[in-house]
Amino acid sequence: MNKQLGFYSSIIAGGCTILFLIGLVTFNGWLSYFVCLLLGWAYVLLACAFAQEAEEDKKGVALGGVAIAVIYSVFTNFVYYSQLTTVAHQSASPAVIEAITFTPGSWVFGFDIMGYGLMALSTFLIGLTIRAQTGKERVMKYMFLIHGAFFPVCVLLPMFNVFKQGGESDMSGVIALIFWCIYFAPVMALSALYFGSRKRESNPLASAKA
Repeated sequence: MNKQLGFYSSIIAGGCTILFLIGLVTFNGWLSYFVCLLLGWAYVLLACAFAQEAEEDKKGVALGGVAIAVIYSVFTNFVYYSQLTTVAHQSASPAVIEAITFTPGSWVFGFDIMGYGLMALSTFLIGLTIRAQTGKERVMKYMFLIHGAFFPVCVLLPMFNVFKQGGESDMSGVIALIFWCIYFAPVMALSALYFGSRKRESNPLASAKA
């Protein structure tokens, strides 16, 4: 069951990343917000599956990755669900709507960037615990670890007011997100292969048929 959880959650997270990329290039805000809601949930489940695979003396690090993944999901879910509900239906006062509308440099933009910084920290911690047995798994492990470099970047850039509200950073932000999608989707594909191989190993009948 745990290996199936890792397999299917990585597929869902990878699919959401690709749909997010489509939403970015087509400027479809509704699609981007909706699939990123699902991405947050799928990544938390994936982190749990990786934590279950960790060796006993690395469980604490892996569980730290899970805990931080939950915080990432809460932060980003707050942002995206607000856009799909309160902002989309204009169901609050104009001042509130203006405060929670997702624009570069805004209050919720900072929450979103911080959320993905925490996701990066989570992937770094998870990467430290991955038991890589093949070349592809080693590539996946290093991609998890390298993804962790986004953590300080995501935390520090808003502090230095790089994304000024009302500024002209929209396209630069979109381009950065496109590159993130191109990086993260293969990580999820490798994760699916990782859990898929372990799922077959734990089921001798399936391995024999293959």
